[in-house]
Parts: sequence; structure tokens; C-alpha cells
Amino acid sequence: MKIIFGILLSPLAFALGFLWPLTTQVAVSTGLLAAGWPAITFGAAIALGFGLLAQTRGSWLWIK
Repeated sequence: MKIIFGILLSPLAFALGFLWPLTTQVAVSTGLLAAGWPAITFGAAIALGFGLLAQTRGSWLWIK
């Protein structure tokens, strides 16, 4: 149970569950990209980049 709880609250899970849809919707609503696969892949690239960065650093903040 502790492992599952740790995975669900990890930075990568936050990036996939919150940042990915958020960046996709922002890209579509601002007219940066059309709705569909281009916006989804853009959101995935941004969210996974930030999520992996936070996972490896152990913090979302730039100052540790």
C-alpha cells in the first residue's frame, strides 16, 4: 500500500494527471495549436519534461 501511495503522489504522476491536460488545453484555448494530436503531443512533451526533471531532482522548485 505504501508503494502504491508513493507512486500516486510522485511528481511524474502529477505531471501526467494534471500538467498534461492543462498544457494541452492552454495550447488549444490560446490558438497556439489546433485540437487533436498536435496539441496532445505538445502537452505530453512539456508535462513529461517537467515531471522527469522534478522526479530526478526530487523537487518542483528550482532552488533546493
